[in-house]
Amino acid sequence: MYACLFGASPLLAELARQFSPLVEQVSRDAVVFSIAGLGRLIGDEYRIASEISRQGAQLGITANLAIAANPSAAELAARNIAGVTIIPPGQESDALASLPIEALPAAPELPATLARWGIRTFGELAALPEMGLMERLGVEGSRLRKLALGQGDSILNIRSPANEYTIRRQLDDPIHTLEPLLFVLSALLHELTGRLQQEGQATNRITVDLALDRGEFQRALDLPVPVRDAQALLKQIQLALEANPPTAAILAVQVTLDPVEPRVLQNGLFLPAAPEPEKLQTLLSRLRALVGERRVGSPAIVNTHRPDAYRLRPCAFEPAMPRDDARGGLRLAFRYFRPPVKARVTLNGGKPRSIASERVSGEIVQSAGPWRSSGDWWAAGTAWRRDEWDIVLGDRAVYRIYYSSAHWFLDGSYD
Repeated sequence: MYACLFGASPLLAELARQFSPLVEQVSRDAVVFSIAGLGRLIGDEYRIASEISRQGAQLGITANLAIAANPSAAELAARNIAGVTIIPPGQESDALASLPIEALPAAPELPATLARWGIRTFGELAALPEMGLMERLGVEGSRLRKLALGQGDSILNIRSPANEYTIRRQLDDPIHTLEPLLFVLSALLHELTGRLQQEGQATNRITVDLALDRGEFQRALDLPVPVRDAQALLKQIQLALEANPPTAAILAVQVTLDPVEPRVLQNGLFLPAAPEPEKLQTLLSRLRALVGERRVGSPAIVNTHRPDAYRLRPCAFEPAMPRDDARGGLRLAFRYFRPPVKARVTLNGGKPRSIASERVSGEIVQSAGPWRSSGDWWAAGTAWRRDEWDIVLGDRAVYRIYYSSAHWFLDGSYD
């Protein structure tokens, strides 16, 4: 058996959960829940309805209540019949027969079509032959007829209420060092991640709030992928607190995890092996502590014509699909020398004829260029301008050189 509450109160779901864990919030003003098994605790449907009404009155709820063997029938009755309605099994069509056809959950044109046929109530629709309806209205016609008969085939779409993954621990004695704080945090994280696993959730954000002897301290960490490993989370917090420790004695600790759906990943057969994202994130946190926050990340090409321009962005952990390089033709690979090597270039008729540098030296037998480019002239201190040449030496090796700021540089070589 199922019950449906229909009303304007925001406490409908709370009232329903006092009687059943199987609750569906079908809309803002309606909830449907199972009352199976309540007969042994409360009694028959009339006693169950009376108890629901009593509990609702204590909460200040005014709503319609309907009980039926089918959730669709219970919802239709609650939405369209005032007060308390109890429909015995097998009598759904009789109880709904007088309802207007406009009460059906359907596109507006379908009730209008039925009205043109002279169908005004659920009972008149239920009396039509099913095959005739399907021939004229398709599967939707058959569905509406079943609803009019109180035989809908819907099932409850149950969602657990949103849980708050927060634990606060008041300390018996103030903590002054990091080691005992990590011991407390470890216990809290294991408890919270246990809850996450029970609910089939993970987290991508940790917030640690510390009540200090003088003020408050907060540290929030955003994770690149959902995690529910307590040890991995504890290591992230440890590295963050080592980089920015609290400045006074700690009196209370609070940890909050933001729940998200866990990461589901199917690795491809032809993708290269990579470390687990949790371990990689721990390594990156250690690197940030050593070299600085802005010196660790994934390189991304900047939208500019400046050669070798890039920026660092937060590391991406989702694997990219391999590119299909068969569409392009044969291309030469270019190897940049970082930093570029200073060189002495001799010109003849405006073209380079020889080069001398720490890496390569010799006569230039063939050259192409110059390719002139410039940019950032509007920004003081970052403007650039360069003339590039591709050169071939006597050993048939191919290099790129460029002239910038009154100096020649060896930029790299072609494979």
